[in-house]
Amino acid sequence: YYRQLNYSERRMSRRVIMSFSEYMFDYHFQTLDNWNEQALQDVLLDIFPHEVIAGKKCFEKILLILVKFFEFLYFHEKCSQGLQLAETTKNLKELVLLEVENLLIGTPEADLLILGEEIGLDIGNLEDIDCLYQLAELIQNEGERSRNIVPMKVRKI
Repeated sequence: YYRQLNYSERRMSRRVIMSFSEYMFDYHFQTLDNWNEQALQDVLLDIFPHEVIAGKKCFEKILLILVKFFEFLYFHEKCSQGLQLAETTKNLKELVLLEVENLLIGTPEADLLILGEEIGLDIGNLEDIDCLYQLAELIQNEGERSRNIVPMKVRKI
């Protein structure tokens, strides 16, 4: 199932699965053995879009990664409800993408994601989005740092 993902999705898969698992436990006190569709829906619609600031391209990959993960769990007998979770994830795709789009409308994050696309970053990749935010933070803090710089005293030789 991992091989069915493209390179970018593979790079994100560990982080997506770990975050999803943490949210299922933190917000619903559910472990892999008792994940259910209601908790999945809550995490996908109410938690992920608010915790992961990314655009539709990224969330399309996140959802695909989760579908493949749930299918893997089912077919390797780790999670008996894996197919139902995969199907629920597929059915929620349009709602999740709409929620993401609505959350980004008119925000600085939306402008930053557009800038990232313009400079050639893969806005569908969480690592590139992280780099974009780090760059924005450096630029934002540059003015503050330059005010705190004390000129070095130079001795004439």
